Amino acid sequence: MTRDNRLYLAWVVALAATLGSLWLSEVRLFVPCVLCWFQRIAMYPLALLLGIAALRGDLGIRAYALPLAAVGWTIALIQNLEDWGVIRTLKVCSVGQTTAGCDVKWPVWGGGALAGLNNVLTIPVLALIAFTLILGLLAWGRKERG
Repeated sequence: MTRDNRLYLAWVVALAATLGSLWLSEVRLFVPCVLCWFQRIAMYPLALLLGIAALRGDLGIRAYALPLAAVGWTIALIQNLEDWGVIRTLKVCSVGQTTAGCDVKWPVWGGGALAGLNNVLTIPVLALIAFTLILGLLAWGRKERG
């Protein structure tokens, strides 16, 4: 069993992203879009699996967590590229009436002094940052101690 702080940090990022998304949807009542749901499908298991792996010192989790984080990162990137106008909308968010459109800009930071962040640090950007951090922390090679 080997302790690796990067595994704990990846778990903290996944846990914060999971709790943050739950807070935004269940407390602030923001309705997740379809792409957000797909990202949650990738992030929520990471919060559980990385926590268990960190406690056990199981670096083998990287083989399972990296692909899951990569899928979430790809979906987050697509959503951000759509938001930034780099690619055309995939129209996936127009399906169904129970979700918000992917182009909805929720006021994450409120209306006070931090209101300017609502145009920069959107929910899709925060998701992309979280997946990027997890990928970086898990992909970072470990030197053998000798």
